[in-house]
Amino acid sequence: MSKCDNSVSGPAGVVTLEHLQRCAAVYVRQSTPDQVQEHTGSTAAQRDLWNVAVRLGWPEARIIRLEDLGVSGTSNAGRGDYLRLLTLMDRNEVGIVLVSDLSRLSRKRSDIASFLELAEEKNVLIYTNGAVHDPASGDVASTLGLDIAGTFGSWDNRLRARRMRDAKLAKAKRGQAVSPAPIGYVRTPGGEWIKDSDRAVQDAILRVFDLYPRLGSLGKVIAYFREHGLEFPRRSRGQVRWRPIDAALLHSVLHNPAYCGDYVFLRRKTKKRSDASGMIVKFRSPDEWIVTPDHHEVYVSREQWQRIQEMLASRRPELRPLIGKGHALLQGLLRCAACDRWMNPQYWGRDGIARTATYTCVRQDGWGEITHKVTIPARYIDHAVVEHVLAALTAIDDETARTIIERHQSEWTALERAHRRRLLDADEEVDQLYTLLKNLPANLHAAHIGLMTKYDAAVQRQLELKSQLAKQTMPVPLTSADVDDLTRLTGNVRQLWQAPQRTYEEQKQLLRAVIAEVNVHHADREGADVEIVWIGGLRERLPVRRPRGVEAVVAKRTRDGETTSAIADELNRAGTVTASGRQVSAQLVARKQGARGLRLKDERRLARQIIRQGLLERRPRPEILRDLQAQAPRLGPWEPQRLSDFIHQLRRGVAGIEPLPPVLPVEQDKQHVLDLIDTALAARGTWTSMAIALNEAGLKPPRGEMFTPVQLRLLYMRAHGLRSFKLPSAQSDTQATNA
Repeated sequence: MSKCDNSVSGPAGVVTLEHLQRCAAVYVRQSTPDQVQEHTGSTAAQRDLWNVAVRLGWPEARIIRLEDLGVSGTSNAGRGDYLRLLTLMDRNEVGIVLVSDLSRLSRKRSDIASFLELAEEKNVLIYTNGAVHDPASGDVASTLGLDIAGTFGSWDNRLRARRMRDAKLAKAKRGQAVSPAPIGYVRTPGGEWIKDSDRAVQDAILRVFDLYPRLGSLGKVIAYFREHGLEFPRRSRGQVRWRPIDAALLHSVLHNPAYCGDYVFLRRKTKKRSDASGMIVKFRSPDEWIVTPDHHEVYVSREQWQRIQEMLASRRPELRPLIGKGHALLQGLLRCAACDRWMNPQYWGRDGIARTATYTCVRQDGWGEITHKVTIPARYIDHAVVEHVLAALTAIDDETARTIIERHQSEWTALERAHRRRLLDADEEVDQLYTLLKNLPANLHAAHIGLMTKYDAAVQRQLELKSQLAKQTMPVPLTSADVDDLTRLTGNVRQLWQAPQRTYEEQKQLLRAVIAEVNVHHADREGADVEIVWIGGLRERLPVRRPRGVEAVVAKRTRDGETTSAIADELNRAGTVTASGRQVSAQLVARKQGARGLRLKDERRLARQIIRQGLLERRPRPEILRDLQAQAPRLGPWEPQRLSDFIHQLRRGVAGIEPLPPVLPVEQDKQHVLDLIDTALAARGTWTSMAIALNEAGLKPPRGEMFTPVQLRLLYMRAHGLRSFKLPSAQSDTQATNA
């Protein structure tokens, strides 16, 4: 029999006087708001069950209608009239419940079973699908039919839910959006996502993605919104409403990959709570996501969005150790990467006076045995990290300073635009309420009072917004002096850090303002490998060297041919300090070289002797370089410029080496060659003839085995400071050769 048929069938005499003395309850339910709007016929058919109750003998005065429209039947949560029905049944006030079919009561098997048990206990009849059933009659066939109907409704609901889920999955895999668009986007009739045309909504989204990387925490962004009187949009039933922003909403926006252009399906997994008080939402692993890259227009670049994710990950919501007054500057910032625990500073002293601090991470088993231990003296790692931070803070140039100031000015412009948008909304609200008040009939006194209250509140809000807008001060135009001032102030960070009145507590606060944490990945007697996690999410590896590590670096750089001064400068730039906390000097590098047997004093003396002897013997420089590479390789690599540097040292004088003569033999040969060229030019000779004559005389160039015409011409031009030179004779080199 059709569920819309209002005829009645069932066992004879099932409706008794006891049932008629109670009320008849007509229960109406539609699962979604869309069904309420579109399936009006179904709602009307359910309401027509009122007539069935009348035909069954109930007077209209004892017929009630309970409706839960737009509420799912998979749970009792949010179904106020259904819960009221259960209460009336429990109080023996209901004689019959009329529903179009049993699935209207619930689509959950346990709820249907509970309802039938209550109906049996309280002797309540059930009308469904054109038949009256009496659960308390003991008719096993009738009761079994109700049980089967309830089970079928639950199974049908799960089947339809599974089909809808499969259809969504298929569409999502084809790149079609099957979930609602987040705030800032709207869905087109074709299913595509486009940016919301409201510029105020776009500005609000862009503002949070701009503020968070600069401010570094959700709380500071919320405080910024509150300080400037800003609100954030939310979408409720298709309407955009502006409300104060909170941490949960801000985190969900910043964490949503939709704003970098990707459509992601199956990000979350939801489960109803056992007490039906709400839903449990968990994020799935990215491996389970269905992702469609470049699905729609972006609000933020993929690189910036990834940086924000790193920042969110670095801001751990756990208690950080308090700032103490000791000189361990990384207290509450240093974390052991192996066990993911904070490293605690321990101060060691003598006679009750603290002298040094050490960061430690110690883990023990149940027997008290140490299973994990990491220690590193504070003076080494503190100095390295501080030097790296100060170098980064003082690296602001004019271009960076100009960008910072211009960003501040553009931010002020955006704030002004947001305030003007809110003022326009307030003006529109005041005008609408005033029009309603003016057109309201005089006899509606209560409505007049309500509208007047709303009108007064709207006017007060309008005045507050005008006052806020008037208090805003327009920033002065950017000048070169502003850029210079900002550059100068950032350049003074090191002086401020080293000021005598600066306390350890203030220095720790400065470090926490720019650093989220410092992870120690490895530590031993040579040093440590640490990773600085900046507030902005950037991660940088930094080597920290202890005395043994410094000695290893000195040995390597010495073998590479670096001088002691160059090695010391490199170590100081990396923030390396000595055991007493001082910078590395060239003398310390020399001592480290001696400890490793790498003093190059003897090799330098040998190299200088090879160079001096080669110059006196008129040997070409390429040949001298080959001898140096073979006999003094640890001073290498030997190149022409390095050879020239050693020659300049020998000219100035080196202890233990006989000085070079004022004029070297090769320079004498050069002057002799120039004299011969002058003589040949006076005799109208050619460059080719000159080269032949010089080679036959046994003369050699300083960087070769034989003279060529080109070499002679260049030698002559350089000696006389000429850019070009042409032979005075028209006779060619070919004619001279033939002659």
